[in-house]
Order: sequence, then structure tokens, then C-alpha cells
Amino acid sequence: MKEFEIDQEYRLELNSKTGNWDTYQNDKLLSKTADKLYKYYSLNLNNIDSLFRNYFYLANPGDFNDPFDCNINLVEDVSNLEQLKSVKRNNYKNIGVTSFSETINNHLMWAHYADNYNGFVLEFEGDGIDVKMPKETFDKKSLTRVIYPEKPVKIKKNYSFAMHYVLTTKFKQWEYEKEWRIIAELNKKTRTIEYFPEIVKGIYIGHKIPDNNMNLYELLLEIQELRFPNVPIYVVYPHTTDLNLTFEKVWN
Repeated sequence: MKEFEIDQEYRLELNSKTGNWDTYQNDKLLSKTADKLYKYYSLNLNNIDSLFRNYFYLANPGDFNDPFDCNINLVEDVSNLEQLKSVKRNNYKNIGVTSFSETINNHLMWAHYADNYNGFVLEFEGDGIDVKMPKETFDKKSLTRVIYPEKPVKIKKNYSFAMHYVLTTKFKQWEYEKEWRIIAELNKKTRTIEYFPEIVKGIYIGHKIPDNNMNLYELLLEIQELRFPNVPIYVVYPHTTDLNLTFEKVWN
């Protein structure tokens, strides 16, 4: 098999030169890199810690807010799927996922993933998310885009792209996220992966933080000064007269 049709919009095609499967959307080859990627955070102790110590948390898909995300039912007859060590409502003990978005200027993303402007966002170059991969902790990792077919189809478990398909396919309703994922295979229980501070290109803070809690706002500024001293900071808020977001540069 050299081609697999997911629906009328998406298909996979085997690249004879690389041996990898390329993704096409409306007959257009999708790029394997993004210009910019953004990571959204709500404001809590764990996320502040991850900012201060520059790491990503690799979530178990079983903890995602969408029970159909990474759904093992996308594969036919999963009873003997060799790649999985544990399957219980999309629970993958040996897989960790951290998510990014191509967009910073989307009010739904700020509402859903930055706690309605009570959170913050980090900006990265899309092809420059460099992480530390100690062999004793991680087998391998990849950065890849998510696709959003109208009605995902089930595939056979022996297809070479079966696990990739399961871990990167979501329903059409989530398309606004424009999501990319780091997917890592774990060989230890740890679910944190450290990144290099210099890969952060911007910090965006929801306006409700300085509006409602100046101490937390000042803490974020102090973390930026200590860990990301050359990175610009923006405060994000809905424009007072127009129907769009405003990004006010407050540092660097």
C-alpha cells in the first residue's frame, strides 16, 4: 500500500525517497515544520514551576480533556496491539504528549487554554524546539502536526503508521487549535522533558494577571529576568474598540 485515504480532505502517501508517510490536505502536501509555535498555560503552581525550570510536561493521553483524542478505537481489533503496554480509556503508560498551537491571535485558545486570559503563552520557532533527550529516560520523540478529518476512519493495526495516526488525529471541531505535538516514547516513569531556555522567543501574559494579581505578574517578570533575560514580554487583552486582540509590549 502506497496511499491511504482518510476522508475527502486528508490522505497519507508513502514517500518513496524517505520511506515516511506524508500527509496531504486537499491534495496539498502539508509541511512538516511550522514557522512559529505557541504553548498555552493556565496559571498554576505546576506551570510556574515548568517556566522557572524550563521543562515541558508530557501528558498521558488518558488525561486529555477530549476522550476521543488519541482514541485507541481508531484502530481495528486493538486487543493485541503490540506497541502499547497499557490501554485503558486511551491510557498510554509509555507515551507522553505536549501540545503547541500555530496561532497566538485566537480568542478561543486564550479562553480555553490560558484560563480566560489568566494564563500565559510561550513562543518558539517552529523548527527550533530543542529538548534534552537522555537515553535512560526517552526512547525517541517527534514533533508533528495534528489533523482534523470530518469523520476519522478506523485503520488496521498492522499499518506502519497506525500509532502515529492514533496520536495525531482529532475531530473536525478542534481544528481551530492548529495543534502540533511533541510525542515521546518513555522508558521511565518521568513525564518531564527539559528544553533549552534560549529557544523561547516571546512571553505573552493574559491581561487578567496584571489586572487582578500584581504579585503574580511581578513574579512572572522576575522569572523572565532570571531565565529568559533577552525575551520580549507582551500583555494580551481584547482591543477596547475593535473585535481583535491587542499585544502590548512591556519589556525588551
